[in-house]
Amino acid sequence: MTAATPLVTAARARLRDIPAYRPGRPGPGPASGKLSSNESPFGPAPAVRAAMAAAAGAVGHYPDEYRARAVLAARAGVPPSSILLTNGSDELCYLLASVFLAPGRVAVVGDPPYQIDATASLLARATLVRVPLRDGAHDLAGMAAAARGAAVVWLPSPHNPTGTAVPPADLAAFLRQVPADCLVVLDEAYRAFADPAYQPDIAALLAAHPNLVVQRTLSKDWALAGLRVGYALAAPELVEVLARARPPFSVNAVALAAIEGGASAGAWQAMTVARVREQRSLLANELGRLGVDFFASQANFIAARLDPALIGPPLAASGLAVRPGADLGLPGWVRISIGWAPQMAALRAVLRELSQAGALDHQQAEQARR
Repeated sequence: MTAATPLVTAARARLRDIPAYRPGRPGPGPASGKLSSNESPFGPAPAVRAAMAAAAGAVGHYPDEYRARAVLAARAGVPPSSILLTNGSDELCYLLASVFLAPGRVAVVGDPPYQIDATASLLARATLVRVPLRDGAHDLAGMAAAARGAAVVWLPSPHNPTGTAVPPADLAAFLRQVPADCLVVLDEAYRAFADPAYQPDIAALLAAHPNLVVQRTLSKDWALAGLRVGYALAAPELVEVLARARPPFSVNAVALAAIEGGASAGAWQAMTVARVREQRSLLANELGRLGVDFFASQANFIAARLDPALIGPPLAASGLAVRPGADLGLPGWVRISIGWAPQMAALRAVLRELSQAGALDHQQAEQARR
């Protein structure tokens, strides 16, 4: 390996606090699959696939967002002027950081945060204030206090990596406490999987709080992770400001066609959500029966207090991969994405085998001694 140039050395120094992303990779096995990336196990709806195929013939032209924005606006109950489409929700994070953060400005996150929020803030040279979670949930009082004098508060609900969600009444009270000159970014990537009691009235909140940006993605319940489609819901004035910083034609024509096809895919998406919730409940019940600590999740994954070195090898033998919690700020835990039924049955079988062998009891005893 050649020696690093001064340019590379300087870049590495700037990025020293930013961890590299490590994608999950499954191995071969009877139930092979990633339970590590929070992807949809069912894929997009047939109507969405048909729309994508039809769009292939038109990719010689630059994309037109108008109809796709109208579809998403109608579903959210807001005007199209309140929608900004982005190349995945991650692009929105970087846009928000580039527009609202700078050296000397403060960004507030939970601890552990959703890592992209922290990364985008640090790249903008902002000061990052971390407010520790309480039992896996956001400390809203602590975050509201930290918001005084801050430029941005990042608030994923349901949270990644714990899956906990903020009750709508608590969210409304929190927004009333945040100063009007501090932007609140409410990330609802996993909203569809949350119980209705954890799904706030976003149109009403946007009308009451001009400093609110709601972040969503079509990677999860729409199953479009490979197309990279995200969007913001915000006051038109905020959308206009962010649109200036976004590259032209940020979202490709096939992705826009998929959004339009999704207008008639409600039944498929409802099926996807229902099956994920069913398998999430089965896994939660199994973890509880085996005495394994976990966070009550409203997302399409569960974070469980399991040693990755213990559970990883037997899962790998079945071709399954879960996310080590150390990658996400939860050492000694794993995050388990909800897959299709045979994969989840294989995972539960591994847990039972470890329990019968006494390995889970030994792990819990070790954790209690620490």
